[in-house]
Amino acid sequence: MPKIVNHEQKRKIIAEAAWKIIKNDGFEKASIRRVAAEAGMSSGALRHYFSTQDEMLLFIMDYFFDAGKERSNHKEWSKDPLKAVEEVLLELVPIDEEKKIETNVWWIFALRSLTSEALIEKKVELTNGTFELANSMIEILTLKGILMDSINVDLEKYRLSALIEGLSLHALLRPDEYTPEKVQEIIGYHLELLTK
Repeated sequence: MPKIVNHEQKRKIIAEAAWKIIKNDGFEKASIRRVAAEAGMSSGALRHYFSTQDEMLLFIMDYFFDAGKERSNHKEWSKDPLKAVEEVLLELVPIDEEKKIETNVWWIFALRSLTSEALIEKKVELTNGTFELANSMIEILTLKGILMDSINVDLEKYRLSALIEGLSLHALLRPDEYTPEKVQEIIGYHLELLTK
């Protein structure tokens, strides 16, 4: 009888094995052979999923992105629109261990995409996603009538997107200063400045 392979479980094992190597030794050390060994697989079995390092990075990125989406889909959002916007924005910054991993993967991916044709399309998709989410949050505040009339809505979409990306980077690079509490305080303060 053929062995039944749980592909979702394999995806998790591969993504976590690859991330462990990248985190400890850097992306260059995450060869297909080494990731296969870390995941307890043969190189041939791993090549069933991808054949290059960039394909593997796309794979890891998709895995952690899907995990974040899954987490968000099961979250209970506040009924208060301002609080709900804050909660959504906090999902994008590394304020817990899961989000730290996702954000680390994102920044490695983003930097690598500057020199890899294979990654550019996904980088554009994901950066557009952050911008569109910021746009949606501003639209919610506008539709609920709580965005200040003096706010330049077009510029604020860019500013809010840049704030989230900047906080994500600083929370990784300077966690002593940009603690989860400080990041939440900054986002809350920014939203206060935007609303009536």
